[in-house]
Amino acid sequence: MMSSDADYIRRMSDALRSGAKMLSEICPVCNSPLFEVKGELRCIRCDKPVVRVHEESETLAASTPIILSRLENALSAKIDVMTALLQRSGEPEEIRLLSETLSSLIKLFRESRKLSEELRKS
Repeated sequence: MMSSDADYIRRMSDALRSGAKMLSEICPVCNSPLFEVKGELRCIRCDKPVVRVHEESETLAASTPIILSRLENALSAKIDVMTALLQRSGEPEEIRLLSETLSSLIKLFRESRKLSEELRKS
C-alpha cells in the first residue's frame, strides 16, 4: 500500500473517531466518499470543503468564497515577495516600482477581504 493511501486511511479513521459522518456522496474531484465534519461537507482525500450545488445558477455563489480565499492567499504571498525585494533594494527607481506594486497588491487584498466579509454577512 502506498504511503499516501495509508495517510488517507489514517485521516479517514481520525475523522470518524472525532465524530465525522461518512456520507454516500462522493467528491466531484477525486470520487472519494465525502464526510460531514462539524456541519461542513469535506473531502478527506483532497482535504478541502465541498459545497452542494443544486442548480447551475448556484455554482458562482458557491465558488466565490473559495476563489476569494485563493486570491487572498496568492496576494499575501506576492506581498511577502515584494516586501523582501524592497528590503534588499537600494535603487530609487526600483524602490518606487516595488512600492507602487505593493500599494496595488495591498489595495486589492483589502478589496478582496471587504468582499469576503460582505458575502459572509449576506
